[in-house]
Amino acid sequence: MATVHETEEEKEVFAVVRRSEESILEAGRQWAKAVGDAMPVEMPVLRAVVKGAFSFAEAVLKAQREFAESMLKATRPRYGATGTASVHRATPRARPTSKVA
Repeated sequence: MATVHETEEEKEVFAVVRRSEESILEAGRQWAKAVGDAMPVEMPVLRAVVKGAFSFAEAVLKAQREFAESMLKATRPRYGATGTASVHRATPRARPTSKVA
């Protein structure tokens, strides 16, 4: 799924993240090359840990999005026919007193 980054700041953050990830991947490649046959061909336990961690993170993020959307819905102003928010006061307004002569 493609993500749209709306601001230049967001684009820059993701560019930095991608560059950092590529640097770390290259270090991992160099490490694996140096270790060679000492490491097993497949590391199923590590793959399972990564899969589980990201599945959990996705579930938490989904729950947080649903919560945020619920809060927005619950706290949005009520709009009248004019399209402007109506304000509900907790206490009634003070009524003007008549002047005594």
